[in-house]
Amino acid sequence: MTYVIEVLRQEHRNIEKLLRVLEHLGVFDRGDRPNYEVVVGIFDYFKDYPDSCHHPKEDMIFNKLKSRNPAAAAKIGDLRIEHVEEASRLRRAAQAVERVLADQDLLRETVDEIIRDFIEHERQHMKMEEQIFFPTALKALRSKDWADIALKLADRRDPTAGMARWTLRRGHVSVGNQISKRRRA
Repeated sequence: MTYVIEVLRQEHRNIEKLLRVLEHLGVFDRGDRPNYEVVVGIFDYFKDYPDSCHHPKEDMIFNKLKSRNPAAAAKIGDLRIEHVEEASRLRRAAQAVERVLADQDLLRETVDEIIRDFIEHERQHMKMEEQIFFPTALKALRSKDWADIALKLADRRDPTAGMARWTLRRGHVSVGNQISKRRRA
């Protein structure tokens, strides 16, 4: 397995951890008040890192795959469009949280549905990449392709990388402030 794919898989594991935190905090439909600082921190991460670093890596691999094996790439679909749709769902979820924080009228059930939709689609997308896209790229691309991709990659670390434990306790998430601090560093 190439280093680039391993980095992407680790980023997916980090994203999954954040999705689990959002699920744990998904108390909108029950009328509880989640820790909005953590929710906003998570959405800040999703607004920044995937589009600025994670997706460009995947797009580079996909472009190489299209040039090396167009038929295999066609079976995957249009990864760029999926990333655009993810960004749209993210904006919708983040705006719903912002409206709640601004005390605008919005049913808690609606916010919960929007956030659950975001979580579900993120997971479906990552599953497709893990089960179809990555194995296809690993099979089709050559060492030179991977070397070209590695040379083009920006050296930007995932701000969630290296966090040893993510703990949920008494309705609070211990990682919340760490994400915000890492993003500012």
